[in-house]
Amino acid sequence: MPVKPPPCMSDHAGKNESLGLSSVVTEIHAIMNGIIYGAEMADANTTFSYLADDPEAVFFQDKLHYSRDSLLSRFYEKYEKIQSQKFHITGSRTIVLGPESAVWVGYGTGQTEMKTGESVDVSFTETWVWQKIHGRWVATHYHG
Repeated sequence: MPVKPPPCMSDHAGKNESLGLSSVVTEIHAIMNGIIYGAEMADANTTFSYLADDPEAVFFQDKLHYSRDSLLSRFYEKYEKIQSQKFHITGSRTIVLGPESAVWVGYGTGQTEMKTGESVDVSFTETWVWQKIHGRWVATHYHG
């Protein structure tokens, strides 16, 4: 019996099960839960550990293009000021393109607790393009 995705994430492409691709959805959901956990802990290494180390990979944040290293650097600086974060995924979808490629699209709200004691409400949308390369899922595109 296929494992259902966690309640914070839903797969709206029910046809994946009939195509035998539900394991891809399950794998991507597990990875995304780890990424969300890393973001909640303000841990850039955990949050972005799946980014492809490929100069042709494309990463965007706040309308700017980044390399893997420059995106990590940006988030190291950002997360250095954060005590913790809590996110609520309002909606998400995993679109399986094949047994070794998928797209995760999600959006939600959250609250960031700064080290200064300030609390900031946030909203976000993200797109992650996943490819299985050498047996490991990597994000070859991120857009937040």
